[in-house]
Amino acid sequence: MRWDTANERLRCLDEVLESVQRAAEEEPILVEGRNDEKALTRLGIEAEVVRVSGNGRSLAETAERVSRDSDAAVVLTDWDREGNALKSKLKPLLEAHGVTPRTKHRKQLRDLTAKEIHDVESLPEQRRRMRHEI
Repeated sequence: MRWDTANERLRCLDEVLESVQRAAEEEPILVEGRNDEKALTRLGIEAEVVRVSGNGRSLAETAERVSRDSDAAVVLTDWDREGNALKSKLKPLLEAHGVTPRTKHRKQLRDLTAKEIHDVESLPEQRRRMRHEI
């Protein structure tokens, strides 16, 4: 993906975040930890957030818990090595419990920010920097 201007890139980021919010009205958002959850709040995203790390549950238990209330979930792990590994482990576990893992938003955020950041918790500051550029 290429953007002609910083303004266009910021507009794309805002569109992805708005899409995350719309998805969150129907589906939980799965993030790695507490800082990611706080970042979503700072971005104004109101959602049921499920932490997949540091929650006292295995990934399989987390997938089973999500399946009790949802047929789909937004997977928003970081786009670093650890986040990629978590996504790869989590997807088949969710699918085994009948939950459709949605990773489109994660890919879009990675494409928009991968040169500067690699994690969800850095999104609010990255958005602020992008706004400052224009």
